[in-house]
Amino acid sequence: MDNIIIGQYIPGNSVIHKLDPRMKIAMLILMIVAIFVAHTVIEEAILLVLSLAIIITSRIPIFKVIKGLRAIIFLVAFTAILQLGNVRTGTFIIKPGDVMMNMTLFNLLIIFALLFIYIFTRKFIPFRFIYFLLLCALSMVLQYYFISGPLLFKYNISFTDDGLTRVCFIVLRLINLVILSSILTFTTSPMDLKNGLESLMKPLRVIKVPTAEIAMMISLVLRFIPTLLDETNKIIKAQASRGADFNESGLRQKMKQIISLLVPMFVVSFKRADDLANAMESRGYVIGEKRTSIDIMKLEFRDFFALFLVLTLLTFVIMGAVARVDIWSIYKCV
Repeated sequence: MDNIIIGQYIPGNSVIHKLDPRMKIAMLILMIVAIFVAHTVIEEAILLVLSLAIIITSRIPIFKVIKGLRAIIFLVAFTAILQLGNVRTGTFIIKPGDVMMNMTLFNLLIIFALLFIYIFTRKFIPFRFIYFLLLCALSMVLQYYFISGPLLFKYNISFTDDGLTRVCFIVLRLINLVILSSILTFTTSPMDLKNGLESLMKPLRVIKVPTAEIAMMISLVLRFIPTLLDETNKIIKAQASRGADFNESGLRQKMKQIISLLVPMFVVSFKRADDLANAMESRGYVIGEKRTSIDIMKLEFRDFFALFLVLTLLTFVIMGAVARVDIWSIYKCV
């Protein structure tokens, strides 16, 4: 839970912090469009460099962003394995039959032994996922070199350069999406984010869409994600001090622990919601009524300049995509 960084705001005085929230939301949308329009690893790498430049400009601790990326490590690893195994276009880097893995009874016992070693030693290892990957790599090496014992089955390991390129492309795309989304919440307070969303959705009022209420709900959700995570950590520590172990237990015990964690979390959530409703009512908040804001948003030169840079970047990405389509059309005609 410490890896979840959505909704966290880090106060600062950088140029990114001072940008108008409406412009930051619009630029995030344009950058996401550029990420999905890009179709090469080089373009995604350039976007990643720009994202890192934005982090440096905003003076956000880089380790804070890296900590948020840990939440998608499993997704990235799972996606990489699928892409390497399924993409068969291009030139084979490892051809079928070059690496033959032998699953013998001896290797199967080794895999179970490594699994037990991981279960009993993981609580002493700070980076568990990397530790798990190293043990998996060790099991693969043992399967390749040790063929003693009855042979159960064989399987090949092969992948192409297109598969490897596809893996790099998807990994860079996921990292860019997480970094850019994190930068928005890191540099924009929940109230500014709410005002920016409400202002951008004003045209929807013509068709009777409750934009103010939608913006308020989104801002409250983003505001209370870190609060509820802190409450969850407090409950986990309180139960751990009473003997509960959330790391080392069987499936049945884990189900009971999750239930014992969810019940107080629901109680805390409802109490927080009730306190918030009372606070908003005491301050005169009425659903559907027109309200004013103490902070008046004004667009300045830096906002238009930042938007111009993002639009220029998106234009180059779109031009590159169009050029690739034209070149491919000419190639097919020839």
